[in-house]
Amino acid sequence: MLPWERARNWHDDNTTEPFESLLAWHMAHGLVFNTPQVFLLAHEVHYSPDTNSMTYDLPQNAWFVELAASVGHANPVREFLRVATHPQEWAIWHRRNSFQPHAYPWAKLARRVGLVEGRVS
Repeated sequence: MLPWERARNWHDDNTTEPFESLLAWHMAHGLVFNTPQVFLLAHEVHYSPDTNSMTYDLPQNAWFVELAASVGHANPVREFLRVATHPQEWAIWHRRNSFQPHAYPWAKLARRVGLVEGRVS
């Protein structure tokens, strides 16, 4: 099964929004990355660490990876940081069936996966 199929299956099992709608929205307003090893949908938001919340009505300071899947030894975190159009202060995910935001400082995460400023070092 390809990563986009895994992502679609998870999305369909855990939400009521059609996968095609989510994909179309990200194609128009966010980032879509798809290879035989990694699939992800992301967009920019404002993240407030004090409340661990995201909003769209303040200046963007974070990328929110809304959906991601990989196969084999691919690292979707590394791939996302590598292909994002520009670094932000934060990178945010929902981890393993949780809808609670998990935010990480961009620079720290980039160093952890062997990238510098979000680009291959």
